[in-house]
Amino acid sequence: MGFLKTFNLLMKAKKIFLKKKSNRQRRENVARAMSGPLDISMDSMEETRLKKRNQHLIQRLEKRVHFSYLELECLLIMYYKLQKDGQASNPKQDGVTKLQFREVLHVALDMTDDTLMDRIFLAIDKGPSSCISMETWAMALSLFLRGTLEEKIPFCFAVYDIMGDGILARDTIFQLLRSSMISQSGEEDAEESARDMIEVITKKMDIDRDGKISYHDYRNSVLKNPMLLEAFGQCLPSRIAADAFLNTFTNTQSTF
Repeated sequence: MGFLKTFNLLMKAKKIFLKKKSNRQRRENVARAMSGPLDISMDSMEETRLKKRNQHLIQRLEKRVHFSYLELECLLIMYYKLQKDGQASNPKQDGVTKLQFREVLHVALDMTDDTLMDRIFLAIDKGPSSCISMETWAMALSLFLRGTLEEKIPFCFAVYDIMGDGILARDTIFQLLRSSMISQSGEEDAEESARDMIEVITKKMDIDRDGKISYHDYRNSVLKNPMLLEAFGQCLPSRIAADAFLNTFTNTQSTF
């Protein structure tokens, strides 16, 4: 291997290492800031009042999510503590802000693909408010931590469907793949790699061979091969991150 080629490979490796180090440091900084709000310990009287005040909400949510009543109580306490933490700087804050929830996803669930995060939030909550409700909090975590493949397929497709027309055209696929390549290994060669990947993925997922991937194509392809669920970028937590988060409030392991 020539000197210049070796040098370029070393510089590329160094760039990737520095980027990962910077992202890791960012996550550690946020984690330290959030370590208090994310636990489920609080004054016993305050906890009792909170649970009693929200028992009807928890009963309603229990029928819609993959959590038990007791697990929902724990998630309610986390939500409440995050809200109180935000109210320290903004007394009028009514709920957990989208920025706070984004930090939870980034730190606790290792969802670090910033290029897709706005799309993820749009799929979770399309409302204009800067805060998410307790219901949205529970529904989103149910999907991320214990969601079935049938639940994850429409969510992931909604994240990837940038144009909102139910079709992933080649331009959209290229944009998604290029962003994913950059987030994983840096910008160099990302465009060329994305163009190579388009041909491979289209061949696997374009069932009707019309040059684009419809929701029907995507769903049937993922049902046959679940590894294709996040073919266009990370929009779900890793199993390790999901199990680690689950263990903060339950001994029950992830089932996906």
